[in-house]
Amino acid sequence: MALEWERTERLAKEGQSGPAKFHAIVDQLAKDLGGDGLPSPTKACLEEFLVSSKRTTVESTQKRYAHTVKLFLDTLGDAANQPVRNVSSAMIERFLHRRTDSGSAPKTVIVDIKTLNAAFQRAEDLSYIQKNPVPAVKLPKATSTEREVFTEGEVDRLIAAAQNLDWQTLIVLGAYTGARLGDCVAMTWDNIDLNEKVLCYLQKKTGTAVLVPMDTRLISHLHHLSATNADGPLCPVLFGKTPGGKHGLSEGFKRIAKRAGIDVMTVPGKGSRNFAKRTFHSLRHTFSSMLANTGVSEEVRRQLTGHKSSEIHRKYTHLSLVPLRAAMARLRSSAVPTGN
Repeated sequence: MALEWERTERLAKEGQSGPAKFHAIVDQLAKDLGGDGLPSPTKACLEEFLVSSKRTTVESTQKRYAHTVKLFLDTLGDAANQPVRNVSSAMIERFLHRRTDSGSAPKTVIVDIKTLNAAFQRAEDLSYIQKNPVPAVKLPKATSTEREVFTEGEVDRLIAAAQNLDWQTLIVLGAYTGARLGDCVAMTWDNIDLNEKVLCYLQKKTGTAVLVPMDTRLISHLHHLSATNADGPLCPVLFGKTPGGKHGLSEGFKRIAKRAGIDVMTVPGKGSRNFAKRTFHSLRHTFSSMLANTGVSEEVRRQLTGHKSSEIHRKYTHLSLVPLRAAMARLRSSAVPTGN
């Protein structure tokens, strides 16, 4: 034991040993002495993960992580106070089945399992466990429900039905920049350059910086807005509010759509909840589709929307029949007649 302490101290002075290495050595010593190693309770380990994640994730992600951890600890019951190395792949799989049986959608369950994977991978990296048990669990198959877009006329109706200037600003931003709801509500006048007619913002989801030359409709709205508000948040009343929840911005948008007489196309979801095919996020699809329908290349569209993957971008692009029919007309006019 004395030799191990001396070696650990030497490694620490050389910068080659930290808390994780110390923990691993003490754990091995405890095993060599005939014990079971250090008791690192699963609950404490997962709580450490939540604290650590606060440095690298946004608030909404932190809340999602905390919700998943709570559900998993509830599933473990008394076993949550047992050493984390006792958590097996079978326990993870049991949690997965419990979430599925409760009516959660496959996509939601997949996010839960990915959260646990991050937590147990951290435990492996810190030598709390020898191997992460999560990758051995087979994930459920998730199928995406396609979002639908709004027509330009429907966008006008949404703006007209908005109950205040803040909501009008959010809808215009969503329709003419393609930004997500959380990014739109967080925008300030610092994101706007009216002289250069550009809008620049940092996507919360991806960390991607996006520069959008502003459409005349957006420029006109911002000039109107600047008459009463030319500093701070673009949407001061809604600034800081979150999209989720019964009284969140997403539900508020649905109420505006209802006032505008627009069908949000509610269909049964994959879990126990219904799914609206037209939400505020559909404005992002609308923006991408309008660009595609006017002949803007995929590369440029991806720059404007901040999509890193062409596969993801294609899901956001809904080509109308007008350019498709025009393409077929060109094909027919160039065809060479054959036979009699």
